[in-house]
Amino acid sequence: MSDGPPDSDFTREIGMEMGRVEDGVCVIELELDARHMSVAQRAHGGGLFTMLDTAMGRAVISRLPPGRGCATVEAKINYLRPIQAGRLRAEGRALDLTRRTAYAEGTVRDDQGRVLARSSGTFFLTDTIAQSERERV
Repeated sequence: MSDGPPDSDFTREIGMEMGRVEDGVCVIELELDARHMSVAQRAHGGGLFTMLDTAMGRAVISRLPPGRGCATVEAKINYLRPIQAGRLRAEGRALDLTRRTAYAEGTVRDDQGRVLARSSGTFFLTDTIAQSERERV
């Protein structure tokens, strides 16, 4: 497993559980409950997006030297099927890294292996996990 950054209060608060994080792959799981539902009583798309963005970013970080980080530049998601209950599994894969950017893809599946959503994203590679004010401008 990678010695990447610790989980954030945000990811812990929504119930994301970090699984394998190594060699350009990150797996995150989430047991759906009432806090994850939209008004239509389906898993909120923002929850799936959060899982995918986190999984892709962590996958990128796992391919970087210790202490380096990344920030999402852009991300796209396709929602393919709704879900109302069960356990979700997001897998992010860092596919291409250059000197300053990375490209990653992700998939969320239900506990029966059905694909619920797919994503892709571009990440800016940073010198540190937390960026200084100078690096953000």
